[in-house]
Amino acid sequence: MCHRLFFILTLLLGISVSSCTNEDDDGSGEVPVPSVRSLSADEADVASSANNFTLNLMAELDEELPNENYFISSFSISTALSMVMNGASEDSQQGFIQAMDLTGMSPDAINTSYQSLVEYVYSLDPSITLSIANSNWYSNEYAINGDFASTLSEYYDAEIFARDFGNSSTLDELNGWVEQETNGKIKNVLDRINPADVMFLINAIYFKADWTSQFDPGATQDRPFLLANGQSVDVPTMTAEVKHWMAYDEALNAQIIEIPYGNEAYAFTIIMPDEASDIDNLSSSIEVNRLNSVLADSATFERELYLPKFQLDFKADLKDILVGMGMPLTGLDNLFEEDLALAISKVIHQSFLEVNEEGSEAAAVTVIGVELTSLPAATQVNQPFIFLIRERNSDTILFSGKLLDPRSSN
Repeated sequence: MCHRLFFILTLLLGISVSSCTNEDDDGSGEVPVPSVRSLSADEADVASSANNFTLNLMAELDEELPNENYFISSFSISTALSMVMNGASEDSQQGFIQAMDLTGMSPDAINTSYQSLVEYVYSLDPSITLSIANSNWYSNEYAINGDFASTLSEYYDAEIFARDFGNSSTLDELNGWVEQETNGKIKNVLDRINPADVMFLINAIYFKADWTSQFDPGATQDRPFLLANGQSVDVPTMTAEVKHWMAYDEALNAQIIEIPYGNEAYAFTIIMPDEASDIDNLSSSIEVNRLNSVLADSATFERELYLPKFQLDFKADLKDILVGMGMPLTGLDNLFEEDLALAISKVIHQSFLEVNEEGSEAAAVTVIGVELTSLPAATQVNQPFIFLIRERNSDTILFSGKLLDPRSSN
């Protein structure tokens, strides 16, 4: 059984969308001081709800994947959900709002708060690379709803692509867009486009940051790591005298360690229970306000720190989990101009994380697929297939074959 190290990247605290890559502007090598301001009431509500959504989703994943590592970007997931929300009927919108733990906020308030909050998050540390991109891909057999498209463009800076979903090049283009927006870390997020698929809403996020105090690669060596089942294994472990913060949560019986990136606006936050076997019950016990209070009282240390060097890759369809959290599958009345019977078919989430001596590199993508619940009258046979000629009463097969290319008779 794998011991799971819990962490929350600070970038997950804000939910919004835009597209931006931050670089050191002055070239001096000095890390700029964060430009901190007070959040508006709506921004604070969105940030707080984002934290609750993160922990609620982690608790659900603990039950679904009790003995596995996982890594998610709740930022990416909730951004994709909020985009779909804008194309839903009024009743269904409330289901998306409930799933994101934003009850009490209107869709307009959510959109504007996400937009302004992400601009604030981007401004904190120009030395951090943070890029967020959104897109909508829809079948060109139909017309996207004009108001929905305008909302995606205005608040989510989303690119909108009308494509032939029956052409294999569309899948290649979509996967290529995701790969580009995640700096090559997420590949082949979709393996096919099904005949019933009519729309995909996608959020992609990429994060790369150096530690405020880096680890010396020459000091990395194998050290013991205690698994949840009590077994000890040796894993590559980084060590250095680095600045970090520490606190102890008596309610969780857990040590909290924060390691800063860049100008300390972003941090890698570790919540490690006293008993390794308690790890699978931990996320459901974390309370956001208490966690913030404990972290506010953390002590500053600059002493030897040991941290495993690791890499995680994760991919899952989160549809059923999100339905359990309140996400509706239907009621998507405002995605298209046409009156179509639609339903969410999948919520694919794929992510990557590497933690090494320099810092951390993370990427994630969320793809929400929307399909027709009743297929159009036409049935297309438009890709290679096996065929039989058979007598249906006796089930006797008389002929069989394989067609790869109708242009060739050889």
